[in-house]
Amino acid sequence: MPYESCFLPAYPCESDMWDELSRESRPIVVYGMGNGADKLFERFEKYSISVTDVFASDGFVRGHSYRGYRVKSFSEIKESYSDFVIVLSFATRREEVLGMLEDIDESYTMYVPDMPVAGASEYFDRDFYNTHYEEILKAYSALSDEDSRRCFASVIRFKLTGKMKYLTSAYSEKCELYELINRKKISLAIDAGAYRGDTAEEMKAYIPSLKRIYAVEPDLRNFRKLKAYSEAESGVEIIPINAAAWCDDSFGDFNSSGNRNSTISATASFEHKEQSVRLVTLDSLSDAQIDYIKYDVEGAEYEALVGSRGIIREHSPVLLVSLYHRSRDIFFLVNYLHESYPEYCLYLRRERCLPAWEIDLIMIPKG
Repeated sequence: MPYESCFLPAYPCESDMWDELSRESRPIVVYGMGNGADKLFERFEKYSISVTDVFASDGFVRGHSYRGYRVKSFSEIKESYSDFVIVLSFATRREEVLGMLEDIDESYTMYVPDMPVAGASEYFDRDFYNTHYEEILKAYSALSDEDSRRCFASVIRFKLTGKMKYLTSAYSEKCELYELINRKKISLAIDAGAYRGDTAEEMKAYIPSLKRIYAVEPDLRNFRKLKAYSEAESGVEIIPINAAAWCDDSFGDFNSSGNRNSTISATASFEHKEQSVRLVTLDSLSDAQIDYIKYDVEGAEYEALVGSRGIIREHSPVLLVSLYHRSRDIFFLVNYLHESYPEYCLYLRRERCLPAWEIDLIMIPKG
């Protein structure tokens, strides 16, 4: 698992990708449209960054416009300018798209901004890095192996520079993540943020000893598909629960999108149809021995962790915690968990994708 660098960026950080773009004299062109581009344009306004054009991949241009720009093809962009700067506005984990972007990155100046999924007002820029440097350094030092620290440092460098090279090497295959875990001892699991059953299916594939999964999913459309999946599944007992993992048992507002951008309360980064949803602590789900908990709850990881303190202290389950929804997750959650549960080893792994999403903290009891 090679990495670009195993060290954190210098402190204080003097410049980030937004500073570089604000000083850029070449035409700046945005690659892609949609929610990501909307957030990008809002960021540009803060730095008075001017966009010259918007483009899409060749074959995807249909004469449409976006924010007053006629959407061009990449071929048109290359014909129009001898030199230009690309800013990517979409996320992907598809190998063919990642390969294409790597080719573009080798030939042109391209930035891939780190756009928070939740907590939209908090960006990981140079001021953020400098303000939270001690916390970042503390989290870096809390990690239990060199691969984790290298991954952490590469992600931090990417967040500040927007350079794809820091992510194209800083990743692990899914099987490497599960190889850290003693899977033979896992029988009961909680899947917080179960989506449509895809992560339950993943657990079943990698943990053959698994007998039961409590699958918690707040989005109603996703829950219907999760329930259908649970009814069709025969190898592992799936208990679907239409609720959101939280720090107490109550009700709250949920911004429903039917996809992975669904979020709790006013913390949502995108505006969606709002619905009332049951909030549950994971502690309240079962009195049985819980061996494994996965947290991927779109920015509510801290609240979900607070709501499962009883299980963690009593049962010492393996934990898998997403660290990418909020800009501070990568250090705040690591520090919270390291201080709360010093009896655990902490490992950081990331799947191959753009931008720096799919970052997981794997927590394994010592001994």
